[in-house]
Amino acid sequence: MAFASDSVENLAIREARLPWRHNVQTILICLLVSTTTLQYGLDTNIINGLQAMKGFLMVFGHKNPAAPNGYGIETSFQQAITSLMNIGLATGAFTLEFFADRLGRRKSFTVASLFVIAANLILILSTNKGVIIFGRFLIGVSNGFYTGFTSIYISEAAPPHLRGSLVSFLQMSVCIGTVIGACINNATMRMESRLSYQIPLFALFLVPTLWFVIAFLIPESPRWLILKGRPDDARKHLRRLRGSSFPADFIEAEIACIEQAVEAEKDSKLRFWAAARLMFSPAERRRTLLSFAAGLFVAASGFPFMSGYKTYFFQIAGSKTPFIDSIIVSTVSLAGATAGLFCHRFMGRRPLLIFGYSVQAVLMLIIAAVWTANPGTVTTGKVIVAMVVIFQCIYSALVGPCCWIVSGEIPNNRLRATTFGFAHAIGFLGYFLISFTTPYFINPESLNIGPQVGYIWFGSNTIAAVFVYFFLPETHRRSLENLDEMFYNKVPTRKFKSYQCTGVVINPEEDEKTQAIETESKSNAAVHLEEQVTH
Repeated sequence: MAFASDSVENLAIREARLPWRHNVQTILICLLVSTTTLQYGLDTNIINGLQAMKGFLMVFGHKNPAAPNGYGIETSFQQAITSLMNIGLATGAFTLEFFADRLGRRKSFTVASLFVIAANLILILSTNKGVIIFGRFLIGVSNGFYTGFTSIYISEAAPPHLRGSLVSFLQMSVCIGTVIGACINNATMRMESRLSYQIPLFALFLVPTLWFVIAFLIPESPRWLILKGRPDDARKHLRRLRGSSFPADFIEAEIACIEQAVEAEKDSKLRFWAAARLMFSPAERRRTLLSFAAGLFVAASGFPFMSGYKTYFFQIAGSKTPFIDSIIVSTVSLAGATAGLFCHRFMGRRPLLIFGYSVQAVLMLIIAAVWTANPGTVTTGKVIVAMVVIFQCIYSALVGPCCWIVSGEIPNNRLRATTFGFAHAIGFLGYFLISFTTPYFINPESLNIGPQVGYIWFGSNTIAAVFVYFFLPETHRRSLENLDEMFYNKVPTRKFKSYQCTGVVINPEEDEKTQAIETESKSNAAVHLEEQVTH
């Protein structure tokens, strides 16, 4: 495979020099699309708060005079309502390619909306624990769709110099959702009836109801349209995406660059398992493993523990106002996510991730060490809340958005949905393991080691920082087509930042292996079609 990319490189540089007003429409559309992840933030904080809410525990818990509000919750049920949501997230991520390839990027949001509406009705109406757990699984599937489709859409729609900031909208939207969810929980927590948790759950209808309509109004991804052999539609939707003030010659140049990249990739119509095999071909293996690492290290940061259990965690750590503390943490997270928009606009992925993981490691170590030295005191509780606030700020500003950005921009065009889906499915499986095991550690009715779990997250954050330093290349301000060239040319990690794009040449042996997979895929498809006709 070979293609000249001088035009791609020049286009990326020329677009970066355009006045910001030419990108206003793209920015607004990406901001609108990112509102789908409000759902993830709302859901995470609402369910997080329910575990410490008396009205919820009266239905799904049991009396425990030693507990802060007189009711306890079984470890197994606590595990299930959080961890099954993460299994659903992984399932949604694994199936991204099926919907994204067949329906396109925008119509897939409609599918996610239908899943949310069905699942939330189950959560509101049922008092059966098994049914609630199933509803949590369906909510997870829909959140996996929303986060995955949104990241893919923005990665493909954004100009290279704005991609980092625009993908960061996801984290900001999640944080806004957590703030709203925490506030709603705080308003209903004193109700001693089912309404205490049903009212917050009704808030989960907002996003899917709106996006059931909005999904049909936004432009489709031009890259997906070209992959489907629809260049005229791609040109029309790219004009809608960029706006009337965007120079027409830039539109034509961008379409030409995308067509050039798609042509270089030979054939975009790979069946699912052929695409999965191609991810691990010699030409694609490095990109696949890096995407997988980016997805997994979101879980390794310790964020799933904080997001899933922080209100309950604050309560058992001795905080007198766990719901207020949760609002404070969520608000600071939003401030961090807003600051992250500027960080990802002007700074590279590598320094942000190395700094973020390093600071998070230190914060986790402080949480664990303080509790070990002086457990259960008011002062210790305040220190832990402060460390969690800083942690959430760093994660929301740097680590969370960067992982989404990297895992969305590293895969090539035809494998983006498949690779991204697999990467974040692996990450969500990590979420599941964390959510499933955390209650054993922090629940007073189990191991009850509480904040000492910070020792675990200290180690995982340290490992992530070391991995980024040695293996993750710098992708900041590179077009998706530039990245194709650099990965195919096997540019070393340390040289990505200074590499000058000139053209792509893939090792012939590797190209033959890739061609063999594609040929086999087309042959199998032909046989399948022939069998259908025969029957």
